[in-house]
Amino acid sequence: MTEAAAVARQVSRYFNTGRRVDALVGVDLAIEKGELVVLLGRSGAGKSTLLSLIGGLDRPDSGDIRVGGLDVGSLRGGELDRFRQRTIGWAFQTAGLLPLLTALENVWLPLTLLGRSEKDAVEQAAQLLSAVGLESRSHHRAYELSGGEQHRVALARALAKSPLLLLADEPTAQLDSETAREITMLIRKGTDSGTAILFATHDRAVTEFADRVVTIEDGRVRQAD
Repeated sequence: MTEAAAVARQVSRYFNTGRRVDALVGVDLAIEKGELVVLLGRSGAGKSTLLSLIGGLDRPDSGDIRVGGLDVGSLRGGELDRFRQRTIGWAFQTAGLLPLLTALENVWLPLTLLGRSEKDAVEQAAQLLSAVGLESRSHHRAYELSGGEQHRVALARALAKSPLLLLADEPTAQLDSETAREITMLIRKGTDSGTAILFATHDRAVTEFADRVVTIEDGRVRQAD
């Protein structure tokens, strides 16, 4: 049996805001390579906290997290930076594009930071924008694109580096239902190359695209019925 893309074992995280708030309590979760797992829960259930821990943006108070065989909690400095840059892709509620850059530039420039030649980066970016239906919009600046188009560019950027794991944190929350479905379908296609995807959402409509659904409530995760 191959090693899972990501594994969380007995992960807990709490915050002190005048009183102790348990954001996550004893979470166990494994995500296989090429699997789309939907993490379903309401606002405040702990979805974003879990994604932040898995992506190396925060550290658990107890338990351990491994991504691609790496102990995320033990990574420091340059190792942690490389992990975030090379192993993890992100899709957020907001596209987060650089508004004065074109769609093509928003995708290819980050690839050069990973050591790709400009020629190869531009070629790959063009292919990805074509794959998300934006070939004709590739030379438009980000601020000239619609919200849905900006999310397509952001997704192309996230998938360009072929991450082992894509963490999607409510990426369709601010989109209309038709556009949200289109973006979800594109995220689903990301598993074709073997990328594992953890898709956090409160929208049950997303679950039809999942290989597996887990629910989270009050920081506790369980398999959905």
